[in-house]
Amino acid sequence: MLECLGDTDFLAKLHCVRQACQVILSEAGTRTFLAETGKKILSAIIVKARKSPKRFEEVFEEMMDFLEQTDHWENTKLELATRGVKHLNFYDIVLDFILMDSFEDLENPPISIQNVVNNRWLNSSFKETAVASSCWSVLKQKKQHMKVPDGFIAHFYAVCEHVSPVLAWGFLGPKSSLHDFCSFFKDQVLFFLKDIFDLEKVRYTSTESLAEDMLQLLHRRSELLMAYLGAEALRHVNSCVSGQSHVVTSGLLEAHV
Repeated sequence: MLECLGDTDFLAKLHCVRQACQVILSEAGTRTFLAETGKKILSAIIVKARKSPKRFEEVFEEMMDFLEQTDHWENTKLELATRGVKHLNFYDIVLDFILMDSFEDLENPPISIQNVVNNRWLNSSFKETAVASSCWSVLKQKKQHMKVPDGFIAHFYAVCEHVSPVLAWGFLGPKSSLHDFCSFFKDQVLFFLKDIFDLEKVRYTSTESLAEDMLQLLHRRSELLMAYLGAEALRHVNSCVSGQSHVVTSGLLEAHV
């Protein structure tokens, strides 16, 4: 998927990417940008599913506040180590553990969910409710195995309670604006991952250069996602002028490069 030359090439680049992530997250402003952008995008997905994002935004902020408190980091490191995450950085936690694992789970959902989604005799409303119930059931089981009741995983599951059912329905449900945006969101994550392992897109000359290029790519993919949301809003009110429409469309076309 990342189009590396082999395991050695991937591992060498991954080592550099991890170091660059440490530089990126050392800046408070960058951490704020990533948190705010993530909250905006996930809130938009929830709104597209015709739900209120209020409670999601509250638990998301609680998780961010938790992560800013350094006295929790050692326990968080131990928690994540039991999940196979050995390095605390943006790539390993957000991109790999959270996003890529979620995408893989959605590509191979439980048989019970597949049966409901593929049943022609059930209406969309019933299917959506069934998918949400299945997600909550899985989360409930996972919570029972938590070693730390108020640690990072507990905060993460609190966020998942609001996001997972919506994402599952977005990816597995019928063609809709929610489905289209979820697919576009996934594409941007995958394109970003490919870019940061591509010598033509980023500089591996130094940790600082790689961090700078990665941050620029993060901003670019975030801008494309926000442009997509802006274009959607403009289409709904049917008020975009031709010049603005051309700018937004051009930006979205670049997202597929």
